[in-house]
Amino acid sequence: MTDSVASSTTSTGDVSDLVSGYADALDTFKTMLLKGRELALILQTVCSEVKSTVPGADMVGITVLDQDGQHPSTMASTDPRANDVDADQYRADQGPCLEAARTRQMVRVRVSEAEVRWPRFASNVSDLGVESYLSAPLTLDDEHLGAMNIYGYEDHAFDDIDEALVRLFVTAVESAVWISRRAASAQQEADGLTTAMKTRAGIEQAKGIIMALRGCSSEEAFDILATQSQNRNVRVSEIAKSLIESMPEHTQPRRPQE
Repeated sequence: MTDSVASSTTSTGDVSDLVSGYADALDTFKTMLLKGRELALILQTVCSEVKSTVPGADMVGITVLDQDGQHPSTMASTDPRANDVDADQYRADQGPCLEAARTRQMVRVRVSEAEVRWPRFASNVSDLGVESYLSAPLTLDDEHLGAMNIYGYEDHAFDDIDEALVRLFVTAVESAVWISRRAASAQQEADGLTTAMKTRAGIEQAKGIIMALRGCSSEEAFDILATQSQNRNVRVSEIAKSLIESMPEHTQPRRPQE
């Protein structure tokens, strides 16, 4: 939903430059994702790219709400003054970034409109020189919503073209977050599987040692490990590891194939 009646005067050449800048930003995001960079660093880069690409953007930040939507925080920004603007919104519990995050609607206003819609917030930031606000809803996951916030020092700093461009950036950010978290989840699953395989191999090796020393069956060997685990309140895998490490290497049976 557009909140300002300012018309777009962006030329064809300007649009071409904006598209080119957006494409460059996407390349940057892709490189960071491939290198496995942390989400906080990706969001910080997003803010910098938006500031460089969107005309009239003097400061950019990203607000995230907690699960109940009552405790917003700024995850990334290009300028400490953007954090000040955000903090004043949080204290007043009103303002463009909170409205965008909570209503899931784009918010674009001039300072005169902000004074009418959010008087407490506007009064708090009156000395910061921000004249234009553009906030776009941002979804980080199923539980955390937020907003991308662009602040300008000029009146009528943003138009319809800027809104469209910011929507594209939001889509790119949401995709980047999704990919980043899916990759992290996949890595955790892989690490868990690797650990499980190593644990199983260690237990099998320990069973082999017990079978060789006591002439018992595989089930009996595992029962011995399990009993020691219960008596010592230690995991079976740790009991197995201790047994393996206590044996001279030449007496250890060959580790089962994984």
